Amino acid sequence: MLTLDQAFAHIAQNLSSYEIRTAQRDLARAIERGLAEGLPVLAEAGTGTGKSFAALIPAILSGKRVVVSTATIALQEQYIHKDIPFLQKALPISFRAELVKGRGHYLSKRRWSEYLLAQTVSPEIKHWVATTSIGDQAELSVTPPPAVWEEIRSDKDDCLREQCPFYRECFYYQNRRDLAQAQILVTNHAFLLADLASGRQLLPSHELVVIDEAHQFSDIATRALTLEVSNLGLRRLFSRIQKFFNPGPVLIQAEISANELFSYLLDQPKTASRRWNVDGALVGNLYLRLGTLADHLRELRLDQGMRPQDLQVAQMRRDRTVDLLLGHCGTLNTLMSQEDTWVRWVDYAPANPGKRITLCAASLDLSAQLREFFFQPELPTSVWMSATLTTGASDAFSYFRSQIGLGTGMALEQGFESPFDFAAQALLYLPQANLPEPNHPDFLYQSLTVIAELIHASGGCAFVLFTSSTAMRYCHESLCEQIPFPSKVQGAMPRRQLLEWFRHTPQAVLFATASFWEGVSIEGDQLRLVIIDRIPFQSPGDPVYDARAERLKRESGDWFSDLALPYAALKLKQGAGRLIRTRNDRGVVAILDPRMTRKSYGRILIRSLPPFRVSTNPQDLGPYFRSEGSV
Repeated sequence: MLTLDQAFAHIAQNLSSYEIRTAQRDLARAIERGLAEGLPVLAEAGTGTGKSFAALIPAILSGKRVVVSTATIALQEQYIHKDIPFLQKALPISFRAELVKGRGHYLSKRRWSEYLLAQTVSPEIKHWVATTSIGDQAELSVTPPPAVWEEIRSDKDDCLREQCPFYRECFYYQNRRDLAQAQILVTNHAFLLADLASGRQLLPSHELVVIDEAHQFSDIATRALTLEVSNLGLRRLFSRIQKFFNPGPVLIQAEISANELFSYLLDQPKTASRRWNVDGALVGNLYLRLGTLADHLRELRLDQGMRPQDLQVAQMRRDRTVDLLLGHCGTLNTLMSQEDTWVRWVDYAPANPGKRITLCAASLDLSAQLREFFFQPELPTSVWMSATLTTGASDAFSYFRSQIGLGTGMALEQGFESPFDFAAQALLYLPQANLPEPNHPDFLYQSLTVIAELIHASGGCAFVLFTSSTAMRYCHESLCEQIPFPSKVQGAMPRRQLLEWFRHTPQAVLFATASFWEGVSIEGDQLRLVIIDRIPFQSPGDPVYDARAERLKRESGDWFSDLALPYAALKLKQGAGRLIRTRNDRGVVAILDPRMTRKSYGRILIRSLPPFRVSTNPQDLGPYFRSEGSV
């Protein structure tokens, strides 16, 4: 049997640029031990450690099936198109890997055939349907209109399974059969959570779960496990019920109740917090009408004159519809309850404030549910890894453990240092420009001078990262004519194109916000300055975060240390991590927020960052910029 050391030797033989990384091998050994002993592994592995190889190699050597889950498409693509194909060639072991996507990514041949009877479709989509062998929407060169794809995609609530005339050639079920033959399954956090919430019905059985980009898992879990009832979702469901069952007045009454509730919501003032403020009678009435409709369908006598297979299909469709109605009743019941373990709010879709309205309920504490999902003796071993799992607290992993429901001493916990010499390669610059604190109305205006001076000093090649789109646009509009370098603002073009523009444009400057704080890797001299405007505390207005903060205030009073500060520390570490991606990178991370030096918690935030050299002196900038310039 191949050992870890032998596997790494094969990699060295097949990868000319490979260099021995002690931290990478130590991480691989920790994962190997966790798998052997059934212990969860928490691993913070700094940039450049090589986390993917460190996780994949012991998983492959074990011969067991492993699910690798990521937060971003970019990392999924790295696993599927780069890391795994290389290991398949380099290692003398045969194994198969598959990318796992949700059902909604696949075309339904039956629904397509039904849709064509009443609708016209573009020639590009028709050609794709006629030629595709896998039915994955990602193959399409043009994005179908959402209304069209909604009607032709595979849908579990309208799936006839073995009774479908296209079952044997179904793209979705063919993909599931392929998954059963694979040892490595690569998916995303949302799909993994959907599998767990379904009782593990979506993924084949497996013995190891590797959760990469684990710092995002708790936030994604909150979104994925949020209960929702929307006006558009009910409208589609009612339309389907009318089409297949024509139940008469009982459906009309449910539609009237839904219209009354959502019309009421549409007329309400749109508060910043969007917190729950709804007439309980309207919610209760919809609850009763949906329950009555479910009872009516359950007792509905189907046409006994149908062919046996058609009758079976009708019964299956009815049972699934009843389950959907009862599921909505359960959500409405949670929305009406007085339990303080839930936060409830109304979500108005930004693009269509007058069209899509969603009632939402999220658990304030998912730790118990995640504990049940991952940390029971009979469950697959889990590995949680990221470059940013720890904060500057004395118990560095405590915040992350609390998020996922893992008790102290229940896992292998270890930090694996990056191979980079951060003190020599990068400077953390905290400017002493007498800036006011970020909440002061003059903060952004006075920051413009500092930002412009830094960009001139670096010769461009800069990311300017903001915590709000308003601040981003204001600074770009104010500075784009002043700086003598090409600049763009996030939103000017799609994200991937914007990154390609930055990579290939000399001395480029990019003004960006949330989605560029992580999952972006620019290597070499093209990025030598990262400016962060302020400490990324969560902005008020997120209903779940605000409710969790309120609960901590009631229970312990220390919501800032327990929630706000560790949240900001991890976000700040992600933003600063954009700078140094290889051993040859050099540059400056500049954080303009004066609280970094004026507040006592600034020291905790600095400790949470990579061990950069820290300076408040502008004269120290020069050696870290490859181009000439001074502030």
